[in-house]
Amino acid sequence: MAVFTAALTAHHSNKVLTIDNELTTNGAKIVQWTMEDKNHQQWQLEATQYGYYVVRSVHSGKVLSVDNEKTTDGAEIMQWDWLNKPHQEWQLIQRGLYTFTVQNRHSGKVLSVLAESKDNYAKLTQWGDQQKDHQLFRLT
Repeated sequence: MAVFTAALTAHHSNKVLTIDNELTTNGAKIVQWTMEDKNHQQWQLEATQYGYYVVRSVHSGKVLSVDNEKTTDGAEIMQWDWLNKPHQEWQLIQRGLYTFTVQNRHSGKVLSVLAESKDNYAKLTQWGDQQKDHQLFRLT
């Protein structure tokens, strides 16, 4: 199983996916924040079946999950123990030379920065793919 470690950088803001307040608990929100090069901003991408990845925090060991397995636009992204469920699996879809969308296996929706914000502490949600910059990410 292929595993690599990287920060996930939002293309529109140049900020990275970060665990809110460096928490290690289930349910901690995922936000964007200026890169500090700390473990709560580093993610291990572990290949699963069918071209999907589990995105695991280096800091907590928990994985990116859609809140309560929701399939609606705006559902929050949080960290949770790995439960081997589709709402915790993500596919990287190439959109440009270095950019991609991160699509959830369960909902078919993509990671999005809430309200297209460029501010620190903006929440990560899932949303239907609008092919906008706040839904594009880079591995850094």
